[in-house]
Amino acid sequence: MAPPQDRSCYVLELSVGPGGSRWAELHTYTSLDHLRACLDVFLENGGGTSAYHAIYYGATLGVWTVQGGDVVGFVDLHPFIQVRHLDKPPVALTDEAGTSALVYARRKELYEKDREGADAEDEEDEIPGPNEWDDSDLITYEEMTMAVDWSGVLARLPALEPPLLAPGERAKVRYDRWTKSPRAMYASNKSVRFGSHDVEGGEKLDPPFEIEMPASDDEDEDEDDEFDD
Repeated sequence: MAPPQDRSCYVLELSVGPGGSRWAELHTYTSLDHLRACLDVFLENGGGTSAYHAIYYGATLGVWTVQGGDVVGFVDLHPFIQVRHLDKPPVALTDEAGTSALVYARRKELYEKDREGADAEDEEDEIPGPNEWDDSDLITYEEMTMAVDWSGVLARLPALEPPLLAPGERAKVRYDRWTKSPRAMYASNKSVRFGSHDVEGGEKLDPPFEIEMPASDDEDEDEDDEFDD
């Protein structure tokens, strides 16, 4: 496999760091349409996992800009994403009190429903506090829908400078010009490969679109070199 090159690209990072629900995806492309398509899969909130990661764990959701191998920008997507629970008004991900209130309100509804017809002993069960976990919250997360103000995101992303990363290539990732937070991509990558990858599982992900990859590209070769600690 060819070594990483000084290439430009965008990297959509969707992750929860070690210590939480360890999960990390990096979607590396040069087309903003491809980036949006990958984000839309996340926003579909299949099984409630997206809302769960975003709200309960405060997942990293953002777009990195790499110009010629140098990280030059990061756009946090939280201010541009809203969640809605059933018929309630949408709430921005940045409104932690608002999202917590949605979850807790539904929790109380579910507890009250379970108490109907329950015996006196069960009726005395206390509802866990707003800052505590309850398994019923998973129902709420699955009932949520998510949407993004993509035009707002686009306004903050610079155009990529040639040469652009191509299918089958890897781009160098240097942080010499980057002094802001977050300090680095998940796993402190020294390089990123074109395409979509599950960083935790070390697997390639199928994107929601088709891209012709070079016949000589071997996704398994030198995989450990791609995500260095």
